[in-house]
Amino acid sequence: MKQNSKSLLVLLALSFLLSGARTPQQLVSPKPEAPIVSVTSEKLKGSVVRIVGLLGTKVQSGSGFFVAQNEIVTNIHVVAHRGPIFAKLVNKETVWAVEGVTAYDVKNDLVVLKITGEGTPLPLGDSDAVRRGETISVVGFPRGRYKVVTGTVLNTRNSDRRIRTTADTVTGNSGGPLLNSKGQVIGIHVARDEAIPSNALKALLSQSTQVEPIEQWHKRKLIRAYAYFMLGKTKFAAKDYDNGMIDLDKAIQMNPELIYAYYGRG
Repeated sequence: MKQNSKSLLVLLALSFLLSGARTPQQLVSPKPEAPIVSVTSEKLKGSVVRIVGLLGTKVQSGSGFFVAQNEIVTNIHVVAHRGPIFAKLVNKETVWAVEGVTAYDVKNDLVVLKITGEGTPLPLGDSDAVRRGETISVVGFPRGRYKVVTGTVLNTRNSDRRIRTTADTVTGNSGGPLLNSKGQVIGIHVARDEAIPSNALKALLSQSTQVEPIEQWHKRKLIRAYAYFMLGKTKFAAKDYDNGMIDLDKAIQMNPELIYAYYGRG
């Protein structure tokens, strides 16, 4: 029975990924479209992927991009939940499975994944050269739909060099690239108006090791902390506050430095 249920959930993830379905919120009350960079968007369709898995019984969707022919990067919180993970380009019908992890950075919420397909790697820029007022683009799959939005740099935090922008991003943008006017990745979108600096990704790529199977990686304590954080966040969104708080507390117990969980409790 458990095996049948698991198979049904995997099929659900695949069908949702391929369908490109809109959420009820989009159908009823769509937000105004942000500026679309059409030329850049076409060029990027071979590099930016939608990432899909299952968080409990709900579809968990995020973004990622190629850093090597068969490797993509995204946020840990996008893929921390147990179960199979899939990736797909918007301009191809093929759905790729994630085989495993070659590198990850818990502090910066970054993970490099090996997949069963190939794409075009994006060039990495120097995030230390980012300046306030600079024009940027965020590429990803907000609410499951491919989109490029523009904005400007507000500032960079002194503590961790995270980049804050004016780009209008929503659920699903996590893990997508933040690009400068040259088309170089200067950040990885992580939350609301924030992006992890590309130089943190460069450091991570230099530490890449042998592939760790995704099933094994999911069992790591610090990764499970991210999974509990996402479960708690999902339950809060469903107004199940008591159980959501329990999950956030578990996340903090497993990783007291996971600041997202503290924000969630607040």
